[in-house]
Amino acid sequence: MSIITNLKLNHYQAHQLPDSCANASHYLTVDGNFVVSRTAAGEVVSRYQDDSWNMKMYSAQGICVYNFVSWAEDSKSSPLITVIAEEMKRIQLARMYLFPVPRKPNSIGTTELNRLARLALNNNMSLIQLFEEANINRLLLPSFAELGQYQMRSMLILIKEAFDLRIMHPDFGFAPPSYAIIKRMQDMYDKHPKLQKDDPQQTKLIPSRLYAETIAALNAELDAFNSNGEAIVGLYRRRKENPKFGLPVTHARDYKDSIAWRDAVAQNGLGSFFEKLSITNWIQLGGYLGEIQQAAKYWIHLFSGMRENEARHLPADTYTTISAGGAIISILRGYTSKIAGQNHTETFWVTAPIVEKGVIAARTAGQIAALLFEHDESDLSQYPLFAARKKCGAPHQAFKGAPVTRMASKEQLYRIKSRWPGLVVQEADIRELEQFDGFRDWRNDPDVKVGQVWPLATHQCRRSLAVYSARSGMVSVGSLGLQFKHLTEVMASYYRRGSAFATNFLQSEESQRWLDELEYERRKAQFIGYEANVINSTSRLWGGEGHRIQVSRDKGKPLIITTDRAFTLKKFGRGEMVYKPSPLGGCTNLGPCDKISFTSIFVCLDCDKSLLDEDRSLKNIKRGVNNLKRGQSLFVPENPQYKQIESEISAIYEKLENRGLLEKMEAIT
Repeated sequence: MSIITNLKLNHYQAHQLPDSCANASHYLTVDGNFVVSRTAAGEVVSRYQDDSWNMKMYSAQGICVYNFVSWAEDSKSSPLITVIAEEMKRIQLARMYLFPVPRKPNSIGTTELNRLARLALNNNMSLIQLFEEANINRLLLPSFAELGQYQMRSMLILIKEAFDLRIMHPDFGFAPPSYAIIKRMQDMYDKHPKLQKDDPQQTKLIPSRLYAETIAALNAELDAFNSNGEAIVGLYRRRKENPKFGLPVTHARDYKDSIAWRDAVAQNGLGSFFEKLSITNWIQLGGYLGEIQQAAKYWIHLFSGMRENEARHLPADTYTTISAGGAIISILRGYTSKIAGQNHTETFWVTAPIVEKGVIAARTAGQIAALLFEHDESDLSQYPLFAARKKCGAPHQAFKGAPVTRMASKEQLYRIKSRWPGLVVQEADIRELEQFDGFRDWRNDPDVKVGQVWPLATHQCRRSLAVYSARSGMVSVGSLGLQFKHLTEVMASYYRRGSAFATNFLQSEESQRWLDELEYERRKAQFIGYEANVINSTSRLWGGEGHRIQVSRDKGKPLIITTDRAFTLKKFGRGEMVYKPSPLGGCTNLGPCDKISFTSIFVCLDCDKSLLDEDRSLKNIKRGVNNLKRGQSLFVPENPQYKQIESEISAIYEKLENRGLLEKMEAIT
């Protein structure tokens, strides 16, 4: 009973659970009234006898539906379709309840099951007949051989799963009768070249130039829309009042009380704006509103680090501010990615005030959707920020007021990016990516080519925010550096233990993963600094840790941490090594420093954790000594303060003299 176990593990209420059987074998023979899904309130949504099982309330993304007739062009044209649909239900119920380990409903897709159903129907047989050995050899194996690599892999997973179910439950006959057939299918699949185990699959980092260009382009896009948003709402309101408002010129001539499109646009002061965007009719304007919704959503991704599903399910009243420590903090209230019934857990994201322009744009588009399709905006907490421009669907959708818009299509993103010439990849962007991740073959990445538009995706915004925040302490990109600085500083303060908001913010597993990403990037940034300033340094190292490394090099037996980059990166990743900037160079202390103070920054000279070099560190020391001398000049030689500073300078000179570095330091200009 894996689906029930899975739902209980995810804290669903008992009245929200589907039906269950006392004996596992009973799931192979349930009657038509068996309840497959319920709402959070316990109301029945789908029964076994239904042609479609709605599982949205058990899906993290709220998009899981099993349809057992959509694969057939005409579900009423043949009695065989009814037979196959019934077989598909038996297979799907067994996959849901009889699988040995718990799994989520949306991981049990029906795409490959639909392929089998079409194959059986086209050959005038049922699924149980299709799995007879003769028909497997005559029909299934040749069809399997024609599939693409990824389709073949998915089908093989389904067939193996069905075979396992047949072994555990002999009455389940929807699988090959012997494993030899699966072995033949595996051999076919193995002929396809596979990705190597260590091939990088991580989300692409947006290069810094393209990151800035994206922010600037979105900023201009949203500003332009928001400047005309009220007029566009007015345009739609007048059309709602008069269906003949804004007709094409050829149609407007047929009605006395009609207003042609160009006149309608001019009356609302939108002529030049629409002309720039080449919007000449209602269909194009509707497409533009969809593009603005996606632009607003990307803006929120950039300034919050949210995932796709979390941003799509923000409520219309998401943006607010709170007061903390005398400062006004901007936040976005929303929910964890599990959008369903009692699993709809509130949380919030710290953000920057500039995110509000994206919220305003999305709200304007949402107002138009409500106007056109009579959505209920009376309670903004129950109205989505990204409302779909269509009629309300089933009552168990995430928000009562309106359905949520779909994910962006490739065509929609293409139209948006075509207006942003700055997103074209340049050679410098490729070189930056190679410096960031030298193990990835960027030159042969089919998605990243010089002269082509960068393949922007929502999760890139999250990763890029984590990388640039963790690596710089504040993200200074273009004119928005101050907002980013505010964002990262506030986030850092909220993450500290003891914060009044820490329990609320970190209660979700998603928030913890976000922190883990920031921490990973922080450690990787330290490794990059260590690699540049220690491993690749041509300057002689000194200081406590620097001396240890340099002595080993001089003996011809360098330490493994300076020769094996992969080994050293792992140590940084596990937190076993650190490389932090210090006033004079670098520090390898795993814990906080208890030696440096405002009045004593030269303690690094004697510390066994210090990692200094003869170039950067000596420049810092020279600068510090000059500062001491300027402070000393404020006193007469007889003053005790003058003598104290003199003793500090002398101590520094003595330490440098002992290391043979005094003369080199003095020579620095």
